Amino acid sequence: MNPKKYWILTSLATFILLPLWLNGGLLLIVATFDAKWVLLAPLLLVLTLPYALYAFGKKGALPDTFLSRYGPFIAPIVLTLAAWLLFTFITFIRGGDFTESNSFTNIVASIPLAVFLPFFVFFAFSVLAGVFWALPIFVISSHLFFILCFAVGTWRGKRFKTRGNKKALHALTLILALASVAAIQDVIQYQSVLHDDPDHPEFLEEHWRIEEDYAPFSRQSRLVSPGTPPSLQIDRDYPRLDGAVAFFPVYAAIANAIYKDKEGNGDRKESVGFSATSPEAYTALLEGRVDMIFALVPSVEQEQEAAAQGLTFILTPIAREAFVFLVNEQNPVKNLAVEQIRAIYSGQINNWREVGGPSGKIMAFQRNAGSGSQTTMLRHVMRGTPMRKPLKGEYFSGMGGIIRRVADYRNLDHALGYSFRFYATTLNSIPGIRLLAVDGVLPNVENIRDGSYPFTVDIYIVTARPLSENAQKLRDWLLSAEGQQLIADVGYTPLASDVR
Repeated sequence: MNPKKYWILTSLATFILLPLWLNGGLLLIVATFDAKWVLLAPLLLVLTLPYALYAFGKKGALPDTFLSRYGPFIAPIVLTLAAWLLFTFITFIRGGDFTESNSFTNIVASIPLAVFLPFFVFFAFSVLAGVFWALPIFVISSHLFFILCFAVGTWRGKRFKTRGNKKALHALTLILALASVAAIQDVIQYQSVLHDDPDHPEFLEEHWRIEEDYAPFSRQSRLVSPGTPPSLQIDRDYPRLDGAVAFFPVYAAIANAIYKDKEGNGDRKESVGFSATSPEAYTALLEGRVDMIFALVPSVEQEQEAAAQGLTFILTPIAREAFVFLVNEQNPVKNLAVEQIRAIYSGQINNWREVGGPSGKIMAFQRNAGSGSQTTMLRHVMRGTPMRKPLKGEYFSGMGGIIRRVADYRNLDHALGYSFRFYATTLNSIPGIRLLAVDGVLPNVENIRDGSYPFTVDIYIVTARPLSENAQKLRDWLLSAEGQQLIADVGYTPLASDVR
């Protein structure tokens, strides 16, 4: 076999036949639940193509020089490493994360990834699961295994030695250099993403627990009930309620106390929604699926969306709440000035020792854009000062690692997070955290009530369309002594100064 024909046939085998063969084997394993096939398929994989390469190396007509003989096996490894290095470099300079949401990065970075497409089954699995780092490892491991089969065949055929074997050292040096640089870059990007804390429950799992614990009209519910039946009773045309998850215990308790079940007048359970976030609640309000929501002030984007639909939000304050900052209880820092918080979240302060704590990088967590806490952070704390790039955390759900979400507060030693007092201390209480004083003022009920705590915010009933008669009655009742008392009993700070 002349060298040209050898190169063509061997390159086709390594670049096309090998990936197709592996894909077929993986699909066979995935497609069947029969135990015998699950065992037989890997066995067939091991015995077929590797043996063919072994036999080819043992008896085939092979070129006599090292690069001519082993080049078609080495080329895919070098190409894979070069493509991966280019991919990690592009994503690093554009954002530092494989999944940085940037259209330019996504388009340009996808070009070198085309090298992995022949291994389409594993490529799809790695992308959907978010284990991007496994792409080059799997591909290179496959090529190394098959070059080993070929090399063993040449050794058994006593034809392992070739002319120009010193070039093997050069090829090995190139592969190791590319692999080292790519691995270092891979580690850097891996460290740029926060990984799940096993002691902290998942964000969505915690929301499902809250929905179950505070479900209205349930005997197992943890909802607060008034000491005496409310003067307002509604048994038809139930106002449709929704809101941010942090305020679910409030409006669920209201419906539980006031909505009376009467056959033929609708399902009262259907009138109480549960949105996991403030943006979802505002969307439900704008789409007309609910009559009122319990939330904080809308973001600028939400106001613009309402204006585009010819709607205006009407905000009725019903309670007060503290926007709080949290640290690990082992952190000696117990107080931060407003300017210090602003400097941390703008990137001017990066180490705890700069604010009186131990030396250590401040892990400054943020929430997602449009959420009530993020809107509050921007309006009341940052006040026009740009925030630093948010930390990102893994999210293995749905599209897996493709999706990255802004990390919620986790109880890490050097973490700083923000939330609302009731949510952080009652709904989503995490052992080992401490609420910080701000400018020397603690976020307790007394300081929230008199407004001395710097970041005291109002909780609103938000409407966007004319209300029904029952919805108006419900809104008015919440401002009465009875309504304010129920808000206090739930755990929020009422507006009325005479309610305890």
